[in-house]
Amino acid sequence: MTMDECQKYLPDGWTEIIQRDPVLLEIFEEHEYDLEQEAVPPFLFQDLRGGELERLRPILALYGPPGLELLQGLLEIDQASRDTAERTLPNGQTAYAAYFFALFDLEHKQAAINAARTYIKAINRIYVEEFEEKPPLDEDGEIEFLSGQEGRDFEEQVRQVWIHGEGIQTVDLDDLDEWYQELEYRKGCEEIRLLSEALYHISCDYNLSYYLQWPMLDTRQANPFRGYFQLWKLGLHIHFPARNRAVLVG
Repeated sequence: MTMDECQKYLPDGWTEIIQRDPVLLEIFEEHEYDLEQEAVPPFLFQDLRGGELERLRPILALYGPPGLELLQGLLEIDQASRDTAERTLPNGQTAYAAYFFALFDLEHKQAAINAARTYIKAINRIYVEEFEEKPPLDEDGEIEFLSGQEGRDFEEQVRQVWIHGEGIQTVDLDDLDEWYQELEYRKGCEEIRLLSEALYHISCDYNLSYYLQWPMLDTRQANPFRGYFQLWKLGLHIHFPARNRAVLVG
């Protein structure tokens, strides 16, 4: 795509900044998707990992402190996943990770437990205060850690529920997604929705995207996805196979 074509779908402030930055200009001009559907390259952040995300500062600064807070989250993700960004293949070539991910270290076990309980409390608060329903999770429930093949097998069984309806059932928290989708952006921050697909593609993770976009939303509530974000940076995914059991997979 040429920059002239991109300009039809991007805010003027963005295109001026992109045209002044040769790296951003190349990324956007190589964007081959339907611009009307995805004006921003879905793997924008992958192209800027390893210290290049600062190139987005002028764009995100257009939205004041909320935009810079989103940038800070991106920088933390880049730092947390620095050790997994690339690896050397047996033939000596370098392979680059398609998505961002971190590795779990057992010395951070207590930090992970604290983050999990923070996230559980935030979920319960939303159900009680926003939905006027009973808390779906036990705040003092068991927290279990799985790793290696055992962890991969567990997550595969969870995934099979989405595909075949068979596998490890988890507590239904779909109302959280519907609730989030109804929230509105702050006035003047609506354009940030153009980054939604790229934010999702950081790790194919909606909750991670929700955390990053939270500062841009028109709400004074504390970010309920903070605990989830802390777990992600520690290299963990959280699942709830029962209301009194959380499984952390790393």
